[in-house]
Amino acid sequence: MAPPQVNPESIRTANPSTWPQYPYNGHPRIPEQSPLRYSIFPEYAKRLRMRDGVELAYDVFRPFAPGEKFPALLSWSPYTRQLQHTLAPIGQNEAGLTEFWVPRGYAQVIADVRGSNDSDGAWDHWGPQEQADLKETIEFIAQQPWCTGKVGMVGCSYFAMSQILAAEQQPGGLAAIFPYDAMTDLYRDAYYHGGIYTAWARFWYQDLAFLNFTSGRLKDPSGFRYHFNRVLSGQDPLDGPYYQERSSGPNLHKVEVPAYFGCDWVFFGLHLRGAFIGWENIPPATPKKMLIGQEPKPRRPFAAYHGEALRWYDHHLKGMDSGIWEGAPINIYIQGEDTWRGENEWPIARTGWKELYLTPQGGFSDGPGSSGELRYTYTPGTREVKLGEPKLIWRTEPAARPFEVTGPLVLKLVASIDQADTHWFAFLKDEAPDGTLRLLTRGWLKASHRALDPGKSRPWRPWHPHDRVELVPPGEAIEYLIEIIPTSNYFKEGHRLRLELSASDPATDLIYTHEPLWHGVTN
Repeated sequence: MAPPQVNPESIRTANPSTWPQYPYNGHPRIPEQSPLRYSIFPEYAKRLRMRDGVELAYDVFRPFAPGEKFPALLSWSPYTRQLQHTLAPIGQNEAGLTEFWVPRGYAQVIADVRGSNDSDGAWDHWGPQEQADLKETIEFIAQQPWCTGKVGMVGCSYFAMSQILAAEQQPGGLAAIFPYDAMTDLYRDAYYHGGIYTAWARFWYQDLAFLNFTSGRLKDPSGFRYHFNRVLSGQDPLDGPYYQERSSGPNLHKVEVPAYFGCDWVFFGLHLRGAFIGWENIPPATPKKMLIGQEPKPRRPFAAYHGEALRWYDHHLKGMDSGIWEGAPINIYIQGEDTWRGENEWPIARTGWKELYLTPQGGFSDGPGSSGELRYTYTPGTREVKLGEPKLIWRTEPAARPFEVTGPLVLKLVASIDQADTHWFAFLKDEAPDGTLRLLTRGWLKASHRALDPGKSRPWRPWHPHDRVELVPPGEAIEYLIEIIPTSNYFKEGHRLRLELSASDPATDLIYTHEPLWHGVTN
């Protein structure tokens, strides 16, 4: 019997081939090894009993080929599995396109985590119970009669963070992961940027609670209530066990399966830092790749780099010669020049590290110059503050010839304030000759969280433990080392590098703003 015909153009609202699919200029040398062959056989509302009797709900989408076995891909989140096939570009349909994977010979399992949607138990928010569930679920999938015994994982954001946590559990059957948009540090990447509470934390919890409380399906709301109250109350303003046991960062040394990290440069407010931390800290013997690209448009439903993920899994789950290991292990998109480039390490070994000094005239110099000071006064609740003002600005001279900035950055700031605390927000931008500004990256630090951990700090990335509050002596000049999230940008002739410094961020950043200071301060 001839295999069913599959129309590659009928994948939701867009053909994934029109999205960013490969981190290269052009297409891979070796063409796609898993052609469209199969129709989709769905099995809905299945149940899997965990070690403690809690049952998880999941759906399975398999290639329609009775008697054949296929590698499996697990998608894991509390975002309600039924939403993963919606047409609307909502923030939750991040599991990856079933219509892409299954016709190409992969089974996809989409599960509701413990305590969400149709699953039993109390939500554990990436905690020890959820991590143990991940291990148990992957080992169950690998043993199914329709599975080859090899399992990978797909999806971005929550789905991607779960991939790293799963790999750290070292479940039998897990053969590789492809975590795109995965934070590794719940405190620093998501809830408290530089010790400053983020609006994203509140938005995400409210959105997540809305999904689960209004569906009429949630059996045990206690987990959501507990974590909702704990995070939104701000009762854990310092880093500690609550965040660390829910972050993959402390256990990256346990990742032994091949891992392909990815993100885009504009996601510096949530996921970008995690890609670099993951790349740098998994064991040297673990096979790894990384891509950092331009922003996928549209973002949802998540379909970015499915072509590259297919090459990855064709090799690691099917044993095909997909060419995935040809070329450099890192591919980055150079903004401004709009081109991809391969690299062998991060930070890049040939980097010409450069120190620029801020001048009191609002410029930069190559060495220490004349002394001077710049001031601004922050007044809470004003329209000015809601626009990210007042702020100090430094600009280079217009570039006589193009130059590139690629890599991590640090702002060393010597400043005094007239209060016991303040917030520092740093914005790095590309300023065009006509005055057009393009935001490249940001950094943050709460002044009372300025303490450093020398053992974890690197010349290109200061490490603040965020385990204590040290109020600032008013009027005393203090040195602050502010981590700036890495970027890559090609500054064209006539363009300027621009640094802005403020005590607030603009309200137009919406969910990526931060809890404001509630007292005035002169910096």
